[in-house]
Amino acid sequence: MDNEYFGFKELVVTGEEVNDLFNPESENTFGCLNNEYLIASDENGNNIGMFKCNGHRVEKIPYKAIDTRFAGKVKARNPQQELAIDMLYDEDTTVKIIAGKFGTGKDFLMCSAAIDLLEHDKFEKIVYVRNNIEVKNSKPIGHLPGSYNEKLLPFAMPLADHLGGVDGLELMIGHGKIEIVHLGFIRGRDIKNSIIICSEAENMTKEHIQLLLGRVGEGSSLWINGDFKQCDAEVFRQNSGLMVAVDKLKGHPRFGYVKLLKTERSETAAMADLLD
Repeated sequence: MDNEYFGFKELVVTGEEVNDLFNPESENTFGCLNNEYLIASDENGNNIGMFKCNGHRVEKIPYKAIDTRFAGKVKARNPQQELAIDMLYDEDTTVKIIAGKFGTGKDFLMCSAAIDLLEHDKFEKIVYVRNNIEVKNSKPIGHLPGSYNEKLLPFAMPLADHLGGVDGLELMIGHGKIEIVHLGFIRGRDIKNSIIICSEAENMTKEHIQLLLGRVGEGSSLWINGDFKQCDAEVFRQNSGLMVAVDKLKGHPRFGYVKLLKTERSETAAMADLLD
């Protein structure tokens, strides 16, 4: 995509520009949008720091790791993951999107941070929303038996993976700390004091994203992730809610976005790129 917005800029800064980065009186001289990040290095490739634009100037961001009893301490593996962690913990942004290809850590970072915030009583529960679209050209498995939650569990496995498995997920559901919701039943909801997580949002239209935004009640935050390349139906390629949301919301003071660029799952997972 030409002129794609990544949520961050990588710049080589010299001389007076370095002073502008650290001078609290300096205005935003780097052309950054509100909540856009800046990864700065010098002419020799040495890292100067990571900064975030607050609308008026850029400020250095502190390093942060995620720490939960399920996943342990989660540290960023690359600069973009470090920016994503900062964005997820930013209390001033209430709509957060992480994009990136398979294995870049979208679900891992998002689920781990959400569980950490839940454990520290920053939110009352996690509402996990999914549009249950099956992978394109795979054979549908037909009608699933069981209760509402049992039908949706297969689509919530990215969350279960970060809770020690299905047992951990079911335990959190039983305690009212996690609610799994089918996108088709989200209309009319007013979700308060919750993190609303929507995974695999490449399979959502603009209208779907608008519907989700309209459910965000007081004290809640909407977290969305997806991969622009993995749409499983033509309708989502023609009307990508994920792309529209990033394009229309970038620069809004309540919106944060980071695109992850590097596969970190494993060397084997990275081999998938070789098939393009």
